[in-house]
Amino acid sequence: SVPSAKNLSRRCLRPRLPPKMRSIAPLLAAFALSPGADAFRIPSARRTVAADASRRTVAAVRPAPRASSALSALPDLPSLVTAYSDDPLGDLLFGANGLVIAGTLATAAAVGASFYALLPKVGSASFDLTEEEQDAVDRVDAAYDAKPWEREVTEEGSKGYVNRRRQANEAKEKYQERASEEGASRRELKDRSLRYSEADLGFIAGLIRAADPAPGDVCFDLGCGAGRSTAGFAAVYPQFGKVIGVEFLAPLTKLANGYRGKVKGRKAALEYRTGDFAEEDLSGAGCVFVGPANYIADADLAGALETLPSGAAVMTIDKRLGGEFTLVTEVEDPSGDLVLNTGYVYRKK
Repeated sequence: SVPSAKNLSRRCLRPRLPPKMRSIAPLLAAFALSPGADAFRIPSARRTVAADASRRTVAAVRPAPRASSALSALPDLPSLVTAYSDDPLGDLLFGANGLVIAGTLATAAAVGASFYALLPKVGSASFDLTEEEQDAVDRVDAAYDAKPWEREVTEEGSKGYVNRRRQANEAKEKYQERASEEGASRRELKDRSLRYSEADLGFIAGLIRAADPAPGDVCFDLGCGAGRSTAGFAAVYPQFGKVIGVEFLAPLTKLANGYRGKVKGRKAALEYRTGDFAEEDLSGAGCVFVGPANYIADADLAGALETLPSGAAVMTIDKRLGGEFTLVTEVEDPSGDLVLNTGYVYRKK
């Protein structure tokens, strides 16, 4: 005689179920049994497509097993049930050969080491500021954020910086409005390259030391904004013959000139010019700093540096150069905050 469905569930499920799953045996049985059926049905053994009530049931892909065939198929169900795991990776590792795992990890490490060996070796430098460099940084900071309210720190930086950025944005909007009225297309308008930012002066000091300029060299600060980084170059390395800041927006050039006399102590001669630095003659430059390089297209930046003489140094932050420029040193962010920047010093071939 054919065992009842209840007895079948007891015989087939209980002996093989792990202790933790015995409590859900009735639930599993409910899924596997069809009420009113005279035999245990394996769910995958029959597939029907139900239409509305007036339509006939489509023929099964395989005929439903009889009681005898059901009995022979029953052992497959417990094996499927007991194959369940909430830690498939652990099960996989448990069944894996330890030697195979060790061999796989060793191979991956060897491939990684080989790839690293193929990478070009470039110097990397991090600096602690000297007393002279720190004094220069403090003097420039004191000039640009002289008033107590300017030194107050917000989430966006000092209030002095926020105020300068506001003036830069206003100057940018006026330029774009005027250029549009004169018929300039949106493509012709400068936008991203006019984004205002101020480099960390400690970073400036590290870049100067890595670039190793010669006394008397002329340094250009392209896209100098309100001139804070320009003043930083002049104060940190007063041996420069001159430091020239080039800014596209005339209101910012005026603002930079207003700060020039406020930087106390020893510094190199400072000059600020209004113009498109892509058209600036850099043939007399010993080194160049491109502050907004990360916001300038590679082709535009290459055009701006075309007149730079061979051997001149180019300093950037978060911007790599290619072509005729050789990477000399990477400079780590001296601030040590969570959002780290990387400085690059290149030499023109």
